[in-house]
Amino acid sequence: MNNPEILMFVVALLSYLAAFSLYSVSLGFKRQKLYSFARILNWLGAMFAFSALLYRWYTAGHPPLSNMYESLVTLSTFIVLGGLMFTSKEPITLLEAASVAGAVFMIGIASLFPSNVRPLVPALNSYWLHLHVTLAFLGEACFAIAFVLSYLYCLKRLFERSADDTKPALSHKEKIACHAVTWVFPVLFFGGMGALAYYLGSKPAYAAVRYNLWALIGLMAVMALFLLKYLWRGLSKVLPDAQQLDNLTYRAIAVGYPLFTVGGLIFGMIWANKAWGRYWGWDPKETWALITFFVYSIYLHVRLVRGWGGVSTACLSVLGFIVTMFTLFGVNLLISGLHSYI
Repeated sequence: MNNPEILMFVVALLSYLAAFSLYSVSLGFKRQKLYSFARILNWLGAMFAFSALLYRWYTAGHPPLSNMYESLVTLSTFIVLGGLMFTSKEPITLLEAASVAGAVFMIGIASLFPSNVRPLVPALNSYWLHLHVTLAFLGEACFAIAFVLSYLYCLKRLFERSADDTKPALSHKEKIACHAVTWVFPVLFFGGMGALAYYLGSKPAYAAVRYNLWALIGLMAVMALFLLKYLWRGLSKVLPDAQQLDNLTYRAIAVGYPLFTVGGLIFGMIWANKAWGRYWGWDPKETWALITFFVYSIYLHVRLVRGWGGVSTACLSVLGFIVTMFTLFGVNLLISGLHSYI
């Protein structure tokens, strides 16, 4: 990694961290100026991160989409930009804060992988790299935003039903679904850390994550119960209306679905035929990309045709994001295939 690129990513990280801090403070004090300043810092960080990607593209001679390091930093930038664009007319502070936190986390994970610029392998040396991977990443960034919105929706529904006894209570299945969704973060986080440590050959780190997983989740459960007990009403007030969250989730998926379908599947098949002489070969990455497509197809079908909404579609959105992340990173770390160079 070159010094200008490092400098730009450092500035981006500092801007993200400052933005996250101001987002948090603005939630507590309800100061519009703090939120506006946080948004400016968020844009500043995204612009520096995007500039770093352009600089890497210029020095490498190809777009930064060819390995795990480049995939993580590129996707993190797309997620932040997507979060800013989706909240341009309807501000959702928690969504912007979550996108920033996710970007910082992804850049941190990216730093564990080799960041040196390497020549493209022959299979990647094609203009289809620009189309296939870029559109797929844009679609996945929209799916990530939809996941956060679905997560916030489930929290809002739990808060609403507990705070207002005049509203009909959630059904038993809906309660289970909402609680399951709110616990998906710690399970995915520690499970992902274990897989990453194992992949990188860090046996002490892998053992620590594996044996301390349930203890860490238990500790987080105690902390969550404490926070919910004392901050329940405060947090419920800063969450947007449940219907707004549900509608924005649909919009995010409606934007991401065609991007992922065209870029991830259609352009991917065309490129596969040019590179390997076949459109489809049931490679692990291809198979899981198809599963991702099916999950979001089901989401759109049941929402548009069946008229579903609320907890049911929120759970489908969360499931789709889990499958998306496994397609993007889990397959690379755990399953060998033609896409293992990513």
